[in-house]
Amino acid sequence: MMLFHTISGGQREPGLMRHNIYESGKGPAHIPVLGREVLEFLGDGLVVDCTLGEGGHAELILEHFRHIRLIAFDRDAEILELARERLRGYRKRIEFINDNFSNIAMHLQGYGGMISAFLYDLGISSYHLDRSGRGFSFRDDEPLDMRLDTETGVDARFIVNNYSQRELAEIFYRYGEERWSKKIAAYIARSRTEKSIDTSRELAELILRAIPRRYHAKNIHPATRVFQALRIVVNNELESIENSLKDAITLLSPGGRALAISFHSLEDRIVKNIFRKMARGCSCDEVVCRCEGEPVVRVLTRKPIVPGQDEVERNRRARSAKLRVCEKIGIPGGKAV
Repeated sequence: MMLFHTISGGQREPGLMRHNIYESGKGPAHIPVLGREVLEFLGDGLVVDCTLGEGGHAELILEHFRHIRLIAFDRDAEILELARERLRGYRKRIEFINDNFSNIAMHLQGYGGMISAFLYDLGISSYHLDRSGRGFSFRDDEPLDMRLDTETGVDARFIVNNYSQRELAEIFYRYGEERWSKKIAAYIARSRTEKSIDTSRELAELILRAIPRRYHAKNIHPATRVFQALRIVVNNELESIENSLKDAITLLSPGGRALAISFHSLEDRIVKNIFRKMARGCSCDEVVCRCEGEPVVRVLTRKPIVPGQDEVERNRRARSAKLRVCEKIGIPGGKAV
């Protein structure tokens, strides 16, 4: 039997469970964002962690719920091994899968209707920013790669040095919402005629020169949006989120829940739209719904849940996080109604 707590809005209800390890701040340096709030929406059963990362959320879940079994996905083989080591004490209750979460339907054949929850912690982990050496951060001089799976696809260096100026401007504007996208693309196009742009620091310095100093924001590095845009395109992130969420909801058991933590507006918009669409029973791709289907989920978070000030003070990277949750409608052994 799955036991869940329900929160209807963007704030926590008083008196819900508290997790001692989360409160104490002990353990590895990686702190799972909105960890307490995630626990409040879960219960015993089979949980799929679609974005294992360094294993922070997985560790919280496995320790708090003694009867939960976990299937954990991560496309980055290197970070998957780090998580495997961190979670070695729970090895009897966890299965690791090295693949993109866009492929969950392929790996979870036969589990349909048996999964109590899917968890998504979107974006990249602290490990990728601080220790991967792949150019995710503009603070260090690293090879401009940005691939989560280094065995497939083109890297950021190829895009920066080979895509047309117009294509670069479109990427920066569409996926980074960068207002200076055309000027930055022009700077890149001129610079690469003299020398290829090979490292994260080289790219960051170009962006700094492209944006007039008086327009540099005080609380965000001028290169942030361009780096975000490149990372999204390199890893095909937005399309993967949309496809995976739809599959996850299909695989959920009646009463099961999908939880998604996003860190920027593009991710959050996709999650919000999919949840709302499936809550209306829409399964078509029309601008105006014509399928007139039955609702598949109900949305449990009218507004996204955001970290409290205490969490933001402990973990600055939590400041932009938003958690949305939906619940599969249906009865055990039957279809969604």
